Amino acid sequence: ALLGDAVHSVKPYFGLGVNAAFEDVAALGQALDDSPDLPNALRAFSAKRAGEARVLVQLSRSFDLGGWRSFAFFIGPLILDGIFHGVAPSLFAPNTLAMLQKPHLSFA
Repeated sequence: ALLGDAVHSVKPYFGLGVNAAFEDVAALGQALDDSPDLPNALRAFSAKRAGEARVLVQLSRSFDLGGWRSFAFFIGPLILDGIFHGVAPSLFAPNTLAMLQKPHLSFA
């Protein structure tokens, strides 16, 4: 079983690598509690966390544009999201990084 950054390496500015690792440990602990058979527990753990890991890695990789593209497709929209959400919060959601830090939301 792979846990933490071995499965889902994210950009350091996300602040989510350790959080995802804690979620992995909790899910693995639950899978081990639910099944005394290690191979079955590992399969259950993988099934539970695979979607989250895949989406987190894809999201993190999408920020690897560089140069003006980083600003146009990452920094600029974050700034605009923050402004729009501040002006009309009922119409605009918080920016992507703020949304990622909400514990009740899932990545998948």
